[in-house]
Amino acid sequence: MDDNPFSNIVSIIRDDNKSQIHAHYRIGSVISADPLRVDVAGAIQDKDSLLANGQITNFQPGEELLLTPIEDEQRYIIICKVVSV
Repeated sequence: MDDNPFSNIVSIIRDDNKSQIHAHYRIGSVISADPLRVDVAGAIQDKDSLLANGQITNFQPGEELLLTPIEDEQRYIIICKVVSV
């Protein structure tokens, strides 16, 4: 099917559509705690673009966080810390 030009077009359209699907959740990694900076999908977010669950008070570099995007992924809510089991 690689020789079929229509198959190639469909593949390109599918790949483009996948990039437009908004994520419901993201995993972020704490870069620094003070000031708070988090790497979310390759974009660095600072305290101005983050809201946090009130139960989470301390962040440490290297910790992973579960976030949900708001405002067209311009801001994020930190839901919880993610740990290995």
